[in-house]
Amino acid sequence: MSRDKDFRQKIETALARRKEAFALGHLAWTADGYTVKFRQGIVDIVRTAVDDGVFKDDARLDTMLDRIRGDFRVFGCL
Repeated sequence: MSRDKDFRQKIETALARRKEAFALGHLAWTADGYTVKFRQGIVDIVRTAVDDGVFKDDARLDTMLDRIRGDFRVFGCL
């Protein structure tokens, strides 16, 4: 399995474990790091230049997902 597939699976597993209402929409490697897009309804939240260490460390991944959840709350999606 490729690194991107491993990271995608790790994110999706974390979303399911946390019972998040939003979903992973896109994950791609760029020269600056990963671009990650989450979707809730018609709203997309995008993070760019995400270090691959975020996907290797559960605490860092949870912190990123907490912030994503907070952003969706700002938009009234959650």
